[in-house]
Amino acid sequence: MDRLLLSRIDEDLDAGEVAELCFLCSDVINRKQLEECARDLFVKLEEKGFLNSAFLAELFSTTRRVDLLKLLQSDGREREETDASPAYLPEYRLMLYKIHEDLTDDKVETLKKADSESKSYQKLRKKSIEKPTAIF
Repeated sequence: MDRLLLSRIDEDLDAGEVAELCFLCSDVINRKQLEECARDLFVKLEEKGFLNSAFLAELFSTTRRVDLLKLLQSDGREREETDASPAYLPEYRLMLYKIHEDLTDDKVETLKKADSESKSYQKLRKKSIEKPTAIF
């Protein structure tokens, strides 16, 4: 893979986007080995045999970085295919990423409240089972 192209991609990604890419790659690379800069992520992907145009295209498509996808495709090089590693992201990883995208601060607060209410209900239920008169 062209190092100049990877360097340009690295410059265009902010820390949050690199974190998203690391999350998507966490089935390929051990979470403890994931880095905070795209350059280091690319090195780890290359070591694992996943640094190819098809895999990067799927990452950029998933994270909706159309500009990087176009940059990758306009590189003019023939798309390389790797027999050793399929260029795909697991469905469950994509689902988790979609949940992450859809989860707003308001929704998080609603989930926290629902969880808190559920825990209160469970405590009340446990007390009523232990000692039915404890709830009165």
